[in-house]
Amino acid sequence: MKSFKKKSPGIILAATTLFILFQIPYLSESKAQAPSTKATEEAQPAGTPDNQSDRPDGPSLSDRLKNPWPWLSLGADFRLRWEYQFDVFTLNSGLPEHEYSYQRYRMRAWAKIHPVEQLDFNIRLTSEPRTYLKPDRMSGYVSDEFIVDSLNMVWRKVADQPMTLTVGRQEIILGNGWLVLEGTPLDGSRTLFFDAARMTYTLASRKTTVDLIGISQSSSSERWVSPLYDQHKPLVEQNENGAILYVTNKALPQTQIDGYFIYKHDTRVLLRGDNGDIYAFGGRIEGNINNHWKYRAEFAPEVGNKNGQDLKAFGSNSRLSYNLKNRTNQSLRIGYEYLSGDDPATKGTDEGFDPLWGRWPQWSELLLYNFNTETRVGYWSNLHRLDFGWSCNPANRMELNADYMPLFAASNPFQNRPGFSQDGKFRGNFASALVRYKFNEHLSGHLLGELFFPGDYYSSVKQDPATFLRAEFIVAW
Repeated sequence: MKSFKKKSPGIILAATTLFILFQIPYLSESKAQAPSTKATEEAQPAGTPDNQSDRPDGPSLSDRLKNPWPWLSLGADFRLRWEYQFDVFTLNSGLPEHEYSYQRYRMRAWAKIHPVEQLDFNIRLTSEPRTYLKPDRMSGYVSDEFIVDSLNMVWRKVADQPMTLTVGRQEIILGNGWLVLEGTPLDGSRTLFFDAARMTYTLASRKTTVDLIGISQSSSSERWVSPLYDQHKPLVEQNENGAILYVTNKALPQTQIDGYFIYKHDTRVLLRGDNGDIYAFGGRIEGNINNHWKYRAEFAPEVGNKNGQDLKAFGSNSRLSYNLKNRTNQSLRIGYEYLSGDDPATKGTDEGFDPLWGRWPQWSELLLYNFNTETRVGYWSNLHRLDFGWSCNPANRMELNADYMPLFAASNPFQNRPGFSQDGKFRGNFASALVRYKFNEHLSGHLLGELFFPGDYYSSVKQDPATFLRAEFIVAW
């Protein structure tokens, strides 16, 4: 009975979510567009819902509460997650603490002050306590601090120029977030902010925008604004300062071309942190070939120094997709990602690709954690990744995604570390399935399942399949 009580909250939540997701299409009376398939949807913050002041009967009570005065907007959301991990860290079910089950409760509230037309002030408060069901040593409720994860000023049309200046704690996503999205990887998806200043200049006649960004990120959550009920949670393993020049051009029909330069200076704070200077020069292109075919490709060589060694690394990421344009909007895709790995035979040089500010679950939650056994959480590197995917919208507001990925290591730098083989480079087979549903403008949810079958990159004692499951509800106001 005790064991059942520990497991039942997660089981009940998963069962309830499954029931609602597959019954709601028959109960829904209104039509809506299918949810976005944007890769960064998980990382995007919930914004203020659409203004309904143009309704024939005037704004609702909820709308009036969200906009009590013309110069003030308010909002909040609550995200409930149940997550289950099996062998994710160990790849061996015979080892202790190979199973985790827990619930996450993220609460956010925000305000936007709009004193004049060209000026906004934003603030948001966030907290995400948890309840652990497994492992037994962690069983129970774990409280969390309340951290200010947005605090900035947005000034548009600076000096009557087509320029926007954003200064303070903010979220920054460049391209599809491959190298710049996550500023706080150690607290999961609770926050992803940067302490930064960003200038965006628009050259309308040339269909070009230029972003110049300065970043000053601290390992400590207490810098600038101390959290309420401070629990001294680190946000990243090192202090990070950097600069980004990012240029986007859309002059060619149905095509976007980006070019960028990224500089990142790391100063170690935690044991697994880095010291170094990294310089990345990158390019990115995406567009439509015709009504069915879409593509995107990105590459970035890296040079500099890292932890006393010269850095010489390279990464690329690409995808080609075909939309059948049928009743269920089915789409097929194939992708390839290469991230160089360190060659243990070269002394004094590190060839391992640094993901910069891209340490978020770009394509896997399970392997985001598993990479911690090699480097750190979400530290994507040393990888050949093929992606064969399928998506569709079987009903209004519903989206299905399925992916299969054979994974390889670019090198085997851990030959003498327990758990890794001497010469294998096949990481294994990875598969994922995602069901996402948007009930209405206030309620959405998803179910996610991932499986990983280890290959000969790992030793014979780490060959058990790993599993990651998640059920999620988001209520936004």
